Amino acid sequence: MAPAEPERPWRCFVAVPIGGELREAVAACSSALQALPEAHAWSWTDAAGWHVTLAFLGATDPARVPSLGRALAAIARRGGTFTVACGGLGAFPSRGRARVLWYGVTDTDGRLRELAREVQAATGLQPEDRFRAHLTLARARDRSGTDAGPLLASGQPPEGQIEVDHMVLYRSHLGRGPARYEALAVAPLSGAAR
Repeated sequence: MAPAEPERPWRCFVAVPIGGELREAVAACSSALQALPEAHAWSWTDAAGWHVTLAFLGATDPARVPSLGRALAAIARRGGTFTVACGGLGAFPSRGRARVLWYGVTDTDGRLRELAREVQAATGLQPEDRFRAHLTLARARDRSGTDAGPLLASGQPPEGQIEVDHMVLYRSHLGRGPARYEALAVAPLSGAAR
């Protein structure tokens, strides 16, 4: 009998989900943008999957999932819940040659950035100095970038907030249609009942 092949790595990341009210408001803004003539140059993300990524782990051995969940739980026990404001539209890396169209998350006191750095370090990543919290609304179909100016000028983004009360370790399932995200571990921040 041939030995079983090891399971292929999973594509994983750690994120903070957004609430339903904000999701609906941003989805209305995204739908209005998708109705514009310039929208065909973009691949639009599914509102059901919107989140604020803290750490992208990439190819992850499934056997690491329990230890990753424990690491997130340890971080979550040390930090309390907090709220971040949201609003505005922008593009990475620049407005004129954009590859990503985003909805902004304001991290005025740096708590979200610090949480991301802790998660990155605990999961074996080099903490990023240039963490920029956002929701990805669309990606340019042209990998070299697209002028996002017309969309940004036409957008009416809502203001809102995200209650940062838990983190989720997700597995990303790619294929036809939008990516599907499977929650592998949930880590409530101290003070958050889950």
